[in-house]
Amino acid sequence: AYLVQAVRAAGRCDAVFRDFSECLLRLGDNMASYPQDLDDKRNLQTICSYWDDFHSCTLSALTDCQEGAKDLWEKLRRESKNLDFQGSLFELCGGGSGSAPTLGPPALPLLLAALWAALLTWLPF
Repeated sequence: AYLVQAVRAAGRCDAVFRDFSECLLRLGDNMASYPQDLDDKRNLQTICSYWDDFHSCTLSALTDCQEGAKDLWEKLRRESKNLDFQGSLFELCGGGSGSAPTLGPPALPLLLAALWAALLTWLPF
């Protein structure tokens, strides 16, 4: 309850949690329903387009928030790429080895939970 009150007191961040949650839900819906009958390369392209859309959505969600929130998200995004987590979306969609591995997104919930926790920790309330 305290966190919600702090966000409301900040004024411009009233909708950041709702908007960010919508971004996560859209990513989850896309990942759960992507066409799996595509070849590996097209699967990778499809999933990476969902990942890119998630980051664009997140930046949009932070647009009306406190100054510096977008920079903070970009910093979090860069630092999250350094996670030693083989098969992460950062690795798969960042160009890594260039080959399209067999895709299985079981790591997605863990990565998103880490991103969410870090975002909540770093946002200046």
